[in-house]
Amino acid sequence: MVLSKRERVFKALELDGEPDMVPIHYFGFEQTGSSFQSFKESEEIKKYRSFAEDKISNVKYYITEQRFWNADLYGMDPFGETKIKIRYEDAPPEYPKCRLNRMDGRLYRTEKQINTGLEYSWYVGGYFKNPEIMHDYWDRYGKPTELINKRVKYSTQTWERFVEALSPYFYPMANLPINPSEVLIGGITFTRFAYYIRKNPGFIHEIMDEYTKVNIEIIKRLAEVGVDIMTFGDDLGYKENPFFSLDVFHEFILPYHKRIYQTCKKNGVLIVLHSCGKIDQFLPDLVDAGLNCIQSLEATAGVDLPGLKESLGDRLCFMGGLDSSGILTYGTPKDVEENVRNTIKSAGKGGGYFVGPSHDIINIPWENILAMRAAIEKYRNYPLKL
Repeated sequence: MVLSKRERVFKALELDGEPDMVPIHYFGFEQTGSSFQSFKESEEIKKYRSFAEDKISNVKYYITEQRFWNADLYGMDPFGETKIKIRYEDAPPEYPKCRLNRMDGRLYRTEKQINTGLEYSWYVGGYFKNPEIMHDYWDRYGKPTELINKRVKYSTQTWERFVEALSPYFYPMANLPINPSEVLIGGITFTRFAYYIRKNPGFIHEIMDEYTKVNIEIIKRLAEVGVDIMTFGDDLGYKENPFFSLDVFHEFILPYHKRIYQTCKKNGVLIVLHSCGKIDQFLPDLVDAGLNCIQSLEATAGVDLPGLKESLGDRLCFMGGLDSSGILTYGTPKDVEENVRNTIKSAGKGGGYFVGPSHDIINIPWENILAMRAAIEKYRNYPLKL
């Protein structure tokens, strides 16, 4: 049995037993990291350099990295990163050399990466210190729901031609524009989040409601044109610990995730959540709310992938799990191979698993990248022989 990329993806996401191979999901190279610089200088980039072309519009999509990884699923859609209109301005003087996101209050400063010397935009804090500041910006520049970009042309024909062009290489899932609780906390900071959940919880709910409404509207537009898998990010944990107590999670985070998941379900869409950190304790509630798949499964954060597979494997698809911030970066090629083998062994039995790094690839040594890719191909065939 040899499945198409699409068939393999849906068999895994829908928990429909073991496909022919463990599908591959790849989160992406960080363009300013040393790994991508090695990729650019390698013979591999020449070997796999490719574009998928929409034969009618003649639009070409760069797919070199996806071919290098032999990806089955990748977050990419033809409607771009402009689903909402986000603008930046120079930050107030107390934040020198910083830029301010007008919509959410996050502050950024451009600095050079240590390993490569390339410029990267680093998050440095939040400016929406109180409701008055936030409302001032939303009144002047528009609430998030008012920033949905009406110029994006959602078209069934565009989506179908996009899928057709990419289908020999991988199946695409569309990206939602806002990471709700992550963006909320970035804009007001953790300290003020802790203050306002006690002193003015309505402020937190107001922001979460706005961000959720944006995602719901985009879900509806994407679903109308035939998109059937969507993904978004919302980091919910640190290394070793979650961001929130269960009580805070239940009151301020879970209801908004549930609205997103239920909107997907009503529209026949499968939803994938990316969340870094130690989030094990949140997953049963997220599954009850309607989550189909969790991506990251960050080993260095202490995520118990074998335990999660045992307790939730009949209800939740798992994606990622290879130790990006630990073994892949600091281990030997042999260590990397063992990490791939053990991760597939832990999560791949019975299907419902996509193998891949837990996050984007930043400074993984080139020899480890090649070892990871080779090990994935070595161990991904069903029935698993591990």
